[in-house]
Amino acid sequence: MSREMTHDEAFAVLDALAFDALDGAEREAVIAHVSTCIPCREELTALRDTTAQLAYAATPSIGTAGASRQRIRSRLMARAEAEKEQIRDRSAVISSLAWRRAEWVAAAASVLLVVSVAVLAWIVRDRQALRDTLSGQAARVAAAQRTTDSLRLAVLARDSMVVAITGRDVAVMTLTKNGVNAPFARMFWDKTKNTWTFVAHDMPDLKPGRTYQLWLVTAAGAKISAGTFDPLRGEAVVRATYALARDSLAAVAVTEEASGGAQQPTTTPIIAVTAAAAGPK
Repeated sequence: MSREMTHDEAFAVLDALAFDALDGAEREAVIAHVSTCIPCREELTALRDTTAQLAYAATPSIGTAGASRQRIRSRLMARAEAEKEQIRDRSAVISSLAWRRAEWVAAAASVLLVVSVAVLAWIVRDRQALRDTLSGQAARVAAAQRTTDSLRLAVLARDSMVVAITGRDVAVMTLTKNGVNAPFARMFWDKTKNTWTFVAHDMPDLKPGRTYQLWLVTAAGAKISAGTFDPLRGEAVVRATYALARDSLAAVAVTEEASGGAQQPTTTPIIAVTAAAAGPK
């Protein structure tokens, strides 16, 4: 059998009962007192309502969490102010204890504010993570687009090369030099489109500051530069566009020159071919 509690003793632990923090004989004694004391019963009801509101406010809700917490906090503060006015009409004992409860409500509102700040920080971090994910995805899409563009350009270049060396009016000239592993090249001249496609193999490595230069030699003796090139592992492709009369080409040659090329050849050709060797593919 639990002992009977006084009004002051029961009122002092009503907040603990509201949080269900009492057990055993003490809980039974408080409940027994509340069942016969109207002020304590009202106080316990109010405390339990406040506890329920706090539990709801501490649970985040996407999209409406900030607004809900603000409304609950406003109701808590308004209730604390209203209770201060009601306390003046109570007895001296109840008045002093009710002030303690008002302070407890204010403290609870402060706790709610801390919880709100924590939830806001979580939302900010979540949005930052989303932005980082979107930025990463955009970078991957951009990289994929660059790869696609590079492949598309490579295919276009390949197709253009095929057309340049297989056309109906393409003449082919083979540039060679005697010797083992001697340089070897072919010049494809599209006489209709005035395009020149030079493909070389086994070209000797160049010394620093040197380059190869391709020349078109006319029947009148003019030497026209068709571009310079630096082979990679002996291989090279040079493409040029130059209008030349069908009967004015005398020869095609490659010389070694200083980097940037020369106005006229300055060395003996590495490989060459006369126009008489040109013929349709």
